Amino acid sequence: MTAFYKAARFVGDLDDDFYRDERQRDVWNEASAVGFQLSQWIALVAAAVLPWIAGRPGAWTALGILIAWFVVSVVTQLYARQRDVDLYLTANVWRPRAVAGAALYLVGIAGIFVQLRYGDGVDNDPATWAGRIAGAATVLVIFAVFVVWNRRRTERRLDAEEGLED
Repeated sequence: MTAFYKAARFVGDLDDDFYRDERQRDVWNEASAVGFQLSQWIALVAAAVLPWIAGRPGAWTALGILIAWFVVSVVTQLYARQRDVDLYLTANVWRPRAVAGAALYLVGIAGIFVQLRYGDGVDNDPATWAGRIAGAATVLVIFAVFVVWNRRRTERRLDAEEGLED
């Protein structure tokens, strides 16, 4: 048992008698997943909005939120891997909700960068906003094309592997 695993079990209080009951453990694990996902979405929305509405102070706050979000996400995945579960091997990570989360993250990062780099000198006239929206739409279209291309490539590879097995 690694030090990380021991520390995670301590933080999660996983040795409590509560976890001995199978149904309680299953329901609590589901409730924890809902709470975890909700906190993830709240963090991403807050980090995406704060730099744009609260300026520099909002950018610093958003940066702190994203750092905490990142640490929690990494620790969650590391714990799962310690238990031989790899999210990226068993789940479709490019579902619409994941794309929406990634978009919020990128909006937050862009806001942090713009506010901390340019501060109050950010131009917010309608033409600038139109350019930002057009640029974001272009990036989303390129991303969607990449996702479709990657799925087709994966399907072709799987079909080819099935053909070799026959």
